[in-house]
Amino acid sequence: MKRTRLFALLLTLLTACSLLPAAASAEDAAWLVPPSCQAPAFSDTAGLWCEEDVRTVCEAGLMEGASPEFFHPATPLTNAQITVITARLHQLLRGGDGLLPDDGAVWYQSAVTYLKKNCAAGPVQTFLSGFDPSGKPDFAYLPCTRSAFVSMLAGVLPEKSLPPRNSLSLVPDSLNGDVLLFYRAGILKGTDPYGTFRGNQPLTRGAAAAMLARLVDPARRLTFTLQPFDLCRDVLQLSPDTALLTVDGAPVPAALLVNQLCTSLCQWEGRADKAMEDTTRFWCDYYAPFQLLAARQGIRLSDQEQKACRDYGRTQAGYLGLSASYWQRQDENSKLNLKLRSGYVDADWKQGEAAYHKALEACSKQLLETAAPTKAFQSLDLRAVYSRLTASPFMSWYRF
Repeated sequence: MKRTRLFALLLTLLTACSLLPAAASAEDAAWLVPPSCQAPAFSDTAGLWCEEDVRTVCEAGLMEGASPEFFHPATPLTNAQITVITARLHQLLRGGDGLLPDDGAVWYQSAVTYLKKNCAAGPVQTFLSGFDPSGKPDFAYLPCTRSAFVSMLAGVLPEKSLPPRNSLSLVPDSLNGDVLLFYRAGILKGTDPYGTFRGNQPLTRGAAAAMLARLVDPARRLTFTLQPFDLCRDVLQLSPDTALLTVDGAPVPAALLVNQLCTSLCQWEGRADKAMEDTTRFWCDYYAPFQLLAARQGIRLSDQEQKACRDYGRTQAGYLGLSASYWQRQDENSKLNLKLRSGYVDADWKQGEAAYHKALEACSKQLLETAAPTKAFQSLDLRAVYSRLTASPFMSWYRF
């Protein structure tokens, strides 16, 4: 009887072992989360671009199929699903088994509860607030955006767990530091040769598996060089220093006008006359008045503030295909606006705000009366510019 029971016990242990992956190899040992599960053979990922990625994340215990036969790689990942994945990853990275307690509520509630208690990262807690009663009633089943996916995963990773392997200073359509971290580490490389991230777009389960697989297995991480993009040189085909307008006798270079010109071209579907008119008016109404009014009021930026503006321009250079001078001017206007408004309000706290806007309007009117397109602007083939524009990454960076 004892021998029979012993044989049965050994048989049970052997059967259990056969269900687990083979002993971890040297490559497996390098995984951020070691393999712990047997990956199903999904029929809808066989031969697909993400087949190996799906196998990796299933073996790591981070994702599961919709059933033993189907993974549904083209289906959007939901907010509830990324929350469960994030909770599993957090626990596994800290020596847990990735299994969350069943608290008897909806299937994802245990993950929400776990992360609220154990993960203090701001972006993670902000995301989890969507599950609160005050949030959208269908938040859990809405598609997870690419940006939210990155912020959730980055919020649970140990410091220095993603060493850089790509040298880049920014992502062309994202200022999220976590996104840049993932690009540098080779977890992401963008959706086109320029590195466009598309942070507001929903993420499919297949794409999520690919990102997670690179996160888990360093051998799968990407090394790449992004193609640079400059709106002036690539779309206008002009030097950024080329003057397109003269306003109040001063030349206005293409680098400062190109963003509005391209936006207007898209809004007017290539109508050159409307785009030129919009660009001129926009400059006179929203860009130039601050500088003119500040000069009249004897207001200037300090040397330290000017340096901060130059530094800001350098760090932003290339974002949305725009130059350092464009971003520097944006920062200068922002600072001058605050100084001017404060000056008017301090002088008359009741009517100062209204007086400030009236003064800006007067400056705008004067500037518009003096504005004139240069020969370079008049000779620019804006229909050809629009054609190049619609074939550029600009179209996915902006909403019109």
